[in-house]
Amino acid sequence: MKITSAGIEFLEFNEFKNFAVDYDLLGSVSLSEPVVDKNGNILIKEKVAIKENILKKLEGLEGNYIPSFKLAMSKDLMKMLRQVLSKAILSRIDDRSNEFIFHLYEQNAERMASLKGIIQNSFYSKSLALSFFRILLSHKEFFNHLADFGLLSLGSVIQKQYGFKMVNRYSFLAGLCADIAVSKEGLYRQSFFGSSLTTAVSLSIEIARKLNLPEEVISAIGSHGSSNFDIPGVNPANVNVEDLRKHQLNQDLLSGSGMDDDASDDEEEAGEYADHTAEVTLDALKIARYIMENLKTSTDKEHVSEKLLVMFTYNAEKGLFRKDLADPMIDRFKEFDHAIKRIRIIAEIENKCKFQTSAWAYPKPKSSQILCKDRNYECPWIVNGWDLRIISPQDPFGYIGTALEVGTYPKCALEEELHAKIKYSDS
Repeated sequence: MKITSAGIEFLEFNEFKNFAVDYDLLGSVSLSEPVVDKNGNILIKEKVAIKENILKKLEGLEGNYIPSFKLAMSKDLMKMLRQVLSKAILSRIDDRSNEFIFHLYEQNAERMASLKGIIQNSFYSKSLALSFFRILLSHKEFFNHLADFGLLSLGSVIQKQYGFKMVNRYSFLAGLCADIAVSKEGLYRQSFFGSSLTTAVSLSIEIARKLNLPEEVISAIGSHGSSNFDIPGVNPANVNVEDLRKHQLNQDLLSGSGMDDDASDDEEEAGEYADHTAEVTLDALKIARYIMENLKTSTDKEHVSEKLLVMFTYNAEKGLFRKDLADPMIDRFKEFDHAIKRIRIIAEIENKCKFQTSAWAYPKPKSSQILCKDRNYECPWIVNGWDLRIISPQDPFGYIGTALEVGTYPKCALEEELHAKIKYSDS
């Protein structure tokens, strides 16, 4: 099978037959060019619906004609591609080994009724449908990665109703395409933040433009690395854009396969650039990136959702993510209410620091003490004579602020409030 600018081409009869039968396309698709014998005589005309009798005719004449079957991009073929892609993506939710995504969607059934429609309608153009169908067929594991990223981004906005047009679709597409340039040698399995992320998305943006994605989506992909998080102890991927550009899949995507005559048959037109939609799409993608990168590095698979939720909640309370997106998402994980409530209290008390970021609850996430990590002895909240000595670097528990280095630190009076609120929350 070959994905061409006009549609899909088969060079073997059995492959063509299986495709038409397996995807229930008999009677609804036609060939864009005739099937001819070796003397140039037409055996099957173009634009004639492929039915069972035609397949039997071709099967009986096999060896007497040139095996080239080109399917024109019809509404029926587009519908099939949308259904196949949607089914492959939705299967990622049902995969119980994909624990975080499973929990994210399982706990919110009232919003999931429209999920299938959102995903199917996201493949609104020939370029998108053909490009991702190619990735599904030839790079299944990479397709799963892109699907997970899209589901994480969509999962952060689908938890509530927004009055912004296209916000669900654009959030999904931003996640789906943010890593589209990094399939080479499994590069997508490595960590992306800082300069490595900036470099990688520069090519993803080029591909997104070739796919004619909306500017709100392209803008989110280009800007989502600005959240400035890192993962302690993890080295980001070493990215060379020119090497990525030479990779065959990227060559195919950048060549514009499927771009010709790429009119959408979608009834819902995107319209002019919408600032509110763009802002939510960007923040959804920031959340998805943070979760995706931490999922990659988690070694504790048994407790990955609880650990990630604690990290995510802490950073949302500290202002790294928009709380109107983060909080409904966090609320899906009812089984971790106690841990989430505790880390919110810790972040709330740390935020009262007179020096912004100096108050440091220790040890996280089950903190019992608060110290001044910047040693601001002039602060009126310093408790003199009760300095705390840290004898080994604190495990930062994923990305919760920065690691606490070995040394002596003054105690902070906010600790009394921590004890009182933690005791109250545990009662």
